[in-house]
Amino acid sequence: MIVGTLRVLPAPHRRAEVLEIFQAIQGPVLAQPGCVACHVYEEPLPAQAVVLVERWECQAALETHLRSETYRRILGAIELSSSPPEVCFDYVSATEGMDLIERSRAPARAVDEKGNES
Repeated sequence: MIVGTLRVLPAPHRRAEVLEIFQAIQGPVLAQPGCVACHVYEEPLPAQAVVLVERWECQAALETHLRSETYRRILGAIELSSSPPEVCFDYVSATEGMDLIERSRAPARAVDEKGNES
C-alpha cells in the first residue's frame, strides 16, 4: 500500500480554485485501477492548506496515475501554491485496526521463565 499526501498552500485568492480542482478529481482518481481512497482536507487558519491524500494498492497503479491526464490537473493545482508544496509517498508494509488498540490496552500478562504467558 502506498499513501500519497500533497499539501498545497495557495494564496488566499486561489484557495477556492485549488479546493475545486481537488474535489473535481476525486471521482476520476477513485475510478482508476488500484486506487483504494482519495480524500480532500482543508486546514484551518493560519496556513489554510488544502491537502489531497490518496491510497494506492501498488507501485504500478500509482505510477500509472502519476502519468494520467487527471494527475495533470493536480499538477495545475500545485502551480497555484504560494510556496513549495509538501509531497510525500509513504510505503506501508502493515496495517492494523482495533485489534492493535485492544492488545495495547489489555492488562499486561505475566510471563514465566520459559517465556510462556499466563
